[in-house]
Amino acid sequence: MTRITVWDGADCVGGNKILLQDRGLNLWLDFGQNLSRLMDYYEEFMKPQKSRGLYELFVMGLLPPVGGIYHDRFHEHYPFHEWQYRLDEVHGVLVSHAHLDHAGDIQYLHADIPLVCSAESAVLLRALQDCGKDDYGTVYVRRFEQKEDEFRVMAWNRKEEILATFRQVYTADDCSPQMHSFWECLPNGYHEKCERRPIQQMSDAINGHSVRFFPVDHSIPGAGAWAVETEAGWVVYTGDLRFRGERRGLTERFLQEAAQLQPVALLMEGTRISREGSGYTEDDVQTHLDELLRQHRDRLVVVNFSMTHLERLERFWNCARGHGRQIVVNPKDLYLLDAWRESGRDLKLDDGTLRLYLGIGRTSGEAWQKSLYERYGSLGITAQEIARSPADFLLCFGYFDLNELPYLGVRDGVWVQSFSEPMTEEQRIDDARLNRWLQHFGWMRYPRRGDDEEKGVPLHVSGHASAQELAHVVETVRPKKLIPVHTTEQNLFSERFAHLCDVVIPQTGREIVL
Repeated sequence: MTRITVWDGADCVGGNKILLQDRGLNLWLDFGQNLSRLMDYYEEFMKPQKSRGLYELFVMGLLPPVGGIYHDRFHEHYPFHEWQYRLDEVHGVLVSHAHLDHAGDIQYLHADIPLVCSAESAVLLRALQDCGKDDYGTVYVRRFEQKEDEFRVMAWNRKEEILATFRQVYTADDCSPQMHSFWECLPNGYHEKCERRPIQQMSDAINGHSVRFFPVDHSIPGAGAWAVETEAGWVVYTGDLRFRGERRGLTERFLQEAAQLQPVALLMEGTRISREGSGYTEDDVQTHLDELLRQHRDRLVVVNFSMTHLERLERFWNCARGHGRQIVVNPKDLYLLDAWRESGRDLKLDDGTLRLYLGIGRTSGEAWQKSLYERYGSLGITAQEIARSPADFLLCFGYFDLNELPYLGVRDGVWVQSFSEPMTEEQRIDDARLNRWLQHFGWMRYPRRGDDEEKGVPLHVSGHASAQELAHVVETVRPKKLIPVHTTEQNLFSERFAHLCDVVIPQTGREIVL
């Protein structure tokens, strides 16, 4: 009997944790962090007390109550007993892409649960863990000890031989030779303290069930959809997808190939089911930035966009080259670029057009940063150097870099906000604070107030398909059952697609039997 249980992501955007079960098969489709629920209860200065174990995450509904799949990190006085289901074996997590809301809670799963993803996703997950502060288990699972009633991660300088264990990771595509070397070496030689497993290419079946991966276009490299053959028929999961980036042809190819499977069920993201798209593409974003650089050739220009949107970073880098500017990135940006290159992307990191921002000369004691400076220290540039010739640079900054502006000392710069408009109250507060910083230093902001990314200012395009494009997905694939996830507007699917297929609205923790 084929069963699908949406344990998270049924009525919200992100946090997908979907359990697919069939004869002899237990697979998770993503295991992401529910950022919206996290922000409902927590904020920057009040976070889950992970030092007390995992108990709080279950009580607050941040992890599904499925026993048998997590690290055993529970205080003796606060065990968790309210399990709704139990799994004695998990054959893997099929990861659609490396965004936090699809992969962020993998870190809490047992080390013996393998991951299956694209090669690009694998290196990005590794790199994000390397430079993340609170990720102790996505790719390599750190050991904890309980001391003074707290769970503490065991420091790398401990005498114990093994302080972490690599998960088994399988890739859906070929790995470059340099990727194998990258994979088994952690910064600062910490891999010597790990039980390591080499990365491997997956076969076309998991525990006797055929599995297929389809690369798609999204706002992070390596994104893909999955299809699993079950007793009831093929089950297809879109992950997140769009049609407006440089890989848009892959999304269309996925639809054609998925349609040939005649799927019994399609689990489809519906982030923008109520939004009609502008029709703009990443090509238009690049063209518009190119025009802004032409208009402001004598000014420092800053671009703010998602750190993991590496294809957009590469496009902005091309714009900088075309205008005789050097692009300046933060350490995490460069670390991700370096990892992306290891997966096989052709990136000329040392061609003289890329610089590493050092602020006012600070360096960090973090292991990943030390290794980065060892390899790319010659690319470093300080705030003072940028201030002497600001028009020579395109600077990649984000909201949390605003307090670098006093040290740059530039009073007439241009800030390009290559993000979607703020949606939540917290985001609107942050956006107002951003405006005050820019006004304080006399900077110009694009898009200007009142401009709309969907109507005429292509400085950003969404990473998600529009309503019209989602309709194209359903009309092309023609599943027997459509199960909308990653959306807050489930009922729109029934209104729009009931004439094409059986629309099944998932409820958290309830089985859907195929």
